Amino acid sequence: MSDGHPRIVIVDDRPHGLSALLDAIVRRYGADYRVAGHLSAHALLEDLAAAKREGDEVALVIADQWMPEMTGRELLLRVHELFPEAQRALLVGWGEKRSSDVILQGCALGQLDNYLLKPWSPAEIHLYPIIGEFLADWARTHGPRLELVRILSPEPSARGHALADLLERNGVPYGCYNVDSEAGRKILEETGVDRDRLPAVVMLDGRVLQDPTNAELADALGAAELEDGTCDLAIIGAGPSGLAAAVGGASEGLRTVVVEREAVGGQAGTSSLIRNFLGFPRGISGADLAQRAYQQAWLFGARYVLARRATGLRRDGAWRIVTLDDGRELAARAVLIATGADYRRLGLPRVERFEGVGVLYNAGIDIAIALKGQDVVVCGGGNSAGQAVVHLAKTARRVVHVVRGNALSKTMSAYLIREISRLPNVQLELETEVVDADGSRGLQQITIQRCSGATEVIQTPALFVMIGAHPHTDWVEGIIERDRTGFIVTGNDLGPKARLQFRDREPMSLETSLPGVFAAGDVRAGSIKRLASAVGEGTVAVHVIHEYLQLVPGTERWETIASAAV
Repeated sequence: MSDGHPRIVIVDDRPHGLSALLDAIVRRYGADYRVAGHLSAHALLEDLAAAKREGDEVALVIADQWMPEMTGRELLLRVHELFPEAQRALLVGWGEKRSSDVILQGCALGQLDNYLLKPWSPAEIHLYPIIGEFLADWARTHGPRLELVRILSPEPSARGHALADLLERNGVPYGCYNVDSEAGRKILEETGVDRDRLPAVVMLDGRVLQDPTNAELADALGAAELEDGTCDLAIIGAGPSGLAAAVGGASEGLRTVVVEREAVGGQAGTSSLIRNFLGFPRGISGADLAQRAYQQAWLFGARYVLARRATGLRRDGAWRIVTLDDGRELAARAVLIATGADYRRLGLPRVERFEGVGVLYNAGIDIAIALKGQDVVVCGGGNSAGQAVVHLAKTARRVVHVVRGNALSKTMSAYLIREISRLPNVQLELETEVVDADGSRGLQQITIQRCSGATEVIQTPALFVMIGAHPHTDWVEGIIERDRTGFIVTGNDLGPKARLQFRDREPMSLETSLPGVFAAGDVRAGSIKRLASAVGEGTVAVHVIHEYLQLVPGTERWETIASAAV
């Protein structure tokens, strides 16, 4: 009989291990969750089938990996079919080499959410913090949530969903209400919202914003204050590089302002799980990492101007003036451009629905290990695609390389073409496009179409879309030197004409063709398009900016700040 509490279900074929884990979880979570344990995979599946019939919610399923009936990974796949919203944890032993590949592959392909290690005693150190993370992830989507902001809209409402996405990505707790629901009608009566101007946003203090723009919503949340319009360091972009610079600059005494056009975290903030960032062995979501960095910089004194786009940049003596899309200007002693770049998409909704669960935009070492022995597909004819093919071919059973053009020589370096041609497990498909994708729990197959019109279905858990990136640099066209693809050129790579701007000195590392303006992260030409690299460049940029400020005439106080920061 259901008691209305969401379930935590555990399976381990070793009675002693199951009993200890069950007792520990009941002690901590038994008041809020219905906790049950099973000694066999089949018993657990029967229990979950009953829960499904009774309409119960399942928050977390913990499965031992090595069981006689089926592996934990296989079991969690079947759990996902019954309760796709449940968190799935694989239970493995400390130091089990054979388990690491299972975990990496399972997480990469969306077959499990994360893992628990055994033995785990004392629970307060090794068990409860991890269980808490699982339950927090489940509760963010399925449990009750704090609501600082309420969105009232009809369904469906593209604009209502866009406002919710903006709040979600910026870490603002909110609730969504259909205007025709009982709760929605109640809010309508209490606030006097005009039904003809939906969606509406109701603030915690009772203010109502009728069909607000992103900028109006940011202003209402107090996230667009410029104070006196001057600062020491203006950072354009709140992705990993910009946030790292904000933490470094603000903590070292620089009056720091961060301008972000969309959401804190940038492209990295949309990643469901980042597994290769230093210090997070179980991974961390991009949104969580971004919010931690956002709050860290804010505590040090950094201020944010959100939902505003930089539209212009000029020099005014020792100042660098950034113009915003609302007409305001921000005067800074130094500027860091960290606006990042967007990976180009295929533009196929049936393909992009698998983003993060099979459709990927980079091929790191962790992904290559996770896909060991699998068939994978790489789409793209440039150097980044070629490097991905070579990298993945080391572990994959087969790599299908899909290229729209009729020759690699037009877009790829000769050394990469030679290397790819020597790889026996690479299947090159020229004049071919990806046209469809399908799968139930994640990507399972893609369809390619050749120039003849013939199609082929390829069974694969991973499609790597490597067709380039678009940097957000249109606003500095004609002001700052960029390469042919729009990325910002810095330091020693600047051309002779740009170097004339520096007169009696050489451009510094990360400095652009406009002295006092720097670039870091994915927006910079030649940068390594990885999270850790972007964070590193943001940190290094602050050190270089301190050096620059010591060179600016009449800025003795910058020298004092820089000396104090050492």
